[in-house]
Amino acid sequence: MKKTVALLLTIAMLLSSLLTLAQEGSFDWSKAVELHPGIRHAKMTVETPRLMQINVARVDLDTPGLRLRATGRDADWGKPMPDFPEQNINTRRQKTRDFIRQARRPADDGGFGLNMVFAVNSNPWIPWQKPFSHKYAAKLGLVISEGELVSDPNGRPSLIIRQDGTADLITTNAETNLTGIVTAVSGFTFVLQDGNVIKGNQSLAPRTGYGLTADKRVLLIVVIDGRQPQYSQGSTTGEVGEWLRHLGAQTGVNMDGGGSTTMAVWKPAGADGEPEAVVQLNRHQGGAERTVGCNLGFYYLPTAP
Repeated sequence: MKKTVALLLTIAMLLSSLLTLAQEGSFDWSKAVELHPGIRHAKMTVETPRLMQINVARVDLDTPGLRLRATGRDADWGKPMPDFPEQNINTRRQKTRDFIRQARRPADDGGFGLNMVFAVNSNPWIPWQKPFSHKYAAKLGLVISEGELVSDPNGRPSLIIRQDGTADLITTNAETNLTGIVTAVSGFTFVLQDGNVIKGNQSLAPRTGYGLTADKRVLLIVVIDGRQPQYSQGSTTGEVGEWLRHLGAQTGVNMDGGGSTTMAVWKPAGADGEPEAVVQLNRHQGGAERTVGCNLGFYYLPTAP
């Protein structure tokens, strides 16, 4: 009898969890922590349909002074890669946390002097061949950084931010008018369109997903750790779409994942003397952060709070 009751309770909890996840926009963002103005974060552990550690972020694109920046052109942009000469250089691979650190450094110290506070990985790239240690990246899909074209569109879905501040998630290709786009990054495939989840890849892996609300004024990000059986087993791309819809997205894209999946935040010095730091919010298999072909960072103009 006890076993039957326990089984029924487990089934009920599973059905409740699945029902909640299926409800568009049912996530309670009021319980999330504000990392910085306009950027809220929450972390959760779920056990159905399997063990997963999930980090989510909500970025209000109307926040005064908030801007987005993608990885820019490498100094040797357009030249053949020394270790893969059949491809020309677009970007230099960089860890997400180092992307924030460099952005925050003064220009006379090799940085950009930006008040960057948050970043997440974005585009897939090539080459991706053993030993997987190529210094540069190419063919990332559309990348635009501060209005400059870094990588050409290749038919994949892209998050674009226009000069007037409007955002969109659209497929970009050679016919796409890039005029007025100041920031763009690209992923693999749509996993959510018009509120409908697209199942896609059923393999379990670490995943990064971007989504936009119906009014396109809020960017939603989900990062799911994986390949760590006792910690987080990963998700399918369809589940990325389900989570983005649960967070409030109407449209969503599966970005680069696997060992690239990273979410990081800058934390100021604490009143107790704790130094400022750039902290990774998720956890990689083996604990090693990967250098990636492109990151997307969030910073404030000097007049912002």
